[in-house]
Amino acid sequence: MGVVVIDRRDDGIARVVINRPNKRNALNDEVRHALIAELPVLLSDETVHALVLTGEGGHFCSGGDIASMDGLDSRGARARMKDNHTIVRLLAESEKPVVTAVEGYAVGAGAGLAMLGDTAVIADSGTIGFPFFRVGLIPDYGILHTLPRRVGGAKARQVLLYAQMVKASDAVAWGLADELVADGKAERVAIERALTLAQMPPLAFAIAKQQLGLAPVKLEEALEMEALAQAGCFGADEFLEGSTAFMEKRNPVFRK
Repeated sequence: MGVVVIDRRDDGIARVVINRPNKRNALNDEVRHALIAELPVLLSDETVHALVLTGEGGHFCSGGDIASMDGLDSRGARARMKDNHTIVRLLAESEKPVVTAVEGYAVGAGAGLAMLGDTAVIADSGTIGFPFFRVGLIPDYGILHTLPRRVGGAKARQVLLYAQMVKASDAVAWGLADELVADGKAERVAIERALTLAQMPPLAFAIAKQQLGLAPVKLEEALEMEALAQAGCFGADEFLEGSTAFMEKRNPVFRK
C-alpha cells in the first residue's frame, strides 16, 4: 500500500488514511505529493459526498518528518511550504464535509490537519500538540489562522507560545476538537458524523461553509453575502425538496 490510502465506501464516504505507522504518520514529500494528487480527485468526484481524514496504526499524524528536513535550504523550504499550503487550501476550501478522526498524536502539522475538519473527533488518549518552538520553527499548516478561530485569540496565544501538548479532554473543552470518544472509536464516529453531514443539502452546505470561512466580517458584509446566497438557494432544487418534505412531514432527500 502507498503512504496515503484512499477507500471509497459505497455510502459516499471517502476515507483518506495517512499510512506511515512506523513514523507515526509523519509527513514527508511522498505523503504531501500523494495528498496533493488524491484530494482534488475526491473533491471533484460526484459520488464522494464527504471525506474522513485519519491515520494508520493508532496515531493521526506526528507532524512533519524531521529527518526529511535535513539539508533543506531556503528555496527547498519555500517549495515545501507551497506544497503544505496546497493541502491546507484543498481541505479548508472543500465544499464537501471533511471530518477528522484523531487517535494518538496529532502534533505540529498533524494538529493543523486535525483542525481543518468541519468536525474533529478525538479519542480519549489523543493529544493535539504545538511543539514548533522546540525545533526552532513557527506554527504552520494554517494554525495561526485556524487555532484562534477555534479557541479564541487569548487561548491560542498561550497554547502556541508555551508549545503546549493538549490532552483530548482539554482539546474538546477548549474547542481544538469537537467530540471526545473512547479509544479505538474515533474513525467509526467520524464516519457517522460524515454520513450525517453528507445528508445535508449540498449547495446550501457548501455556501454556508464558504461564508463561515470568511468570518469574521462586518455585519453589513455578512448580510449582503447572506442575501446573495439565500436568493440562490431559494431557486435551487434543494429548497423545493426541503419545503415539500416539510409540508409532507417526512425527512428530505437531497441526494438522489
